[in-house]
Amino acid sequence: MSVYAAWNPISEDRRGSASGGIATMLARQVLSEGGVYFGVRWSGEMKAVLDWTEDDVEPFRNSKYVQAQFSSQARSALETFLEAGRKVLFVGTPCQVASLRALRHYPNLICVDLLCHGTVPPEYLEEEIAFLCKETPDRITFRNGPLFRFSLWKGSSLLYSRDARHSHFLWAYLSGLSLREACFRCPFANLERSGDITLGDFIGIERHNASFVWIHSKAGEELFQRSGASWEERKLEERLSYRPGILECTKMPKERTVFEKALKGGKPFPKAVRKALRPYFMALPFKSLWNWCHHQAHLMKVKCQK
Repeated sequence: MSVYAAWNPISEDRRGSASGGIATMLARQVLSEGGVYFGVRWSGEMKAVLDWTEDDVEPFRNSKYVQAQFSSQARSALETFLEAGRKVLFVGTPCQVASLRALRHYPNLICVDLLCHGTVPPEYLEEEIAFLCKETPDRITFRNGPLFRFSLWKGSSLLYSRDARHSHFLWAYLSGLSLREACFRCPFANLERSGDITLGDFIGIERHNASFVWIHSKAGEELFQRSGASWEERKLEERLSYRPGILECTKMPKERTVFEKALKGGKPFPKAVRKALRPYFMALPFKSLWNWCHHQAHLMKVKCQK
């Protein structure tokens, strides 16, 4: 089982990806060989859906942190492609990959399981968008390269954009506050992976915003080597120092009790999450001031040492 830090060698192309752009490169390689790619895209109603493409991978790029709908039509299409002998690349969460592997073995199916922090119920995103915007966006992003940033677009117009520290929706996701209940008991957050390849951020390696690539099969290794990715071999232990998603589930935060109580009391998601996160956001200006003072003190210390 090989482990790589890998990235798309074309920097302009890499900027459109959440990490090193490896999932996109794998998808393009399979499509160039006449195969089919299954992944998550936004529907016209801005819902995350598992769908397929035989030509254009662009709508499937970048991270979507809400639970994706895997419709019976999409699952039926997947089985049809596989029965016809078409090569299929499926990229999804570990639970989605495990559900496919449980059906039957297809030698022409290559699965990529993602290191998963957890997913948010789709209705939370719908309610947050309605709270933030008068217009319905036609594009949503949660990442700007390696940086977490929640942005809503309508055509070329930016309707809303906040970084992780200042976005209630994104901070609730990253802290675990808004995750589905099942994500706190995920049986797939361990070293026993279901995919041919495991992908995620290679936390601790900043160069080229590298992806973590963990190979589990000969088919996965061969596809990765054909993809044209730049890579360097690393040790698995380097990635294990950051445990969530690979050695343990995301932990439930203490604010979850306040959040759930507000929801059960009839508050919509935007109000419930703001009530639960009020202490954090009230303290944020003081944290920023403290960080600024600490930075200025450091600069003064360096100046005095010269």
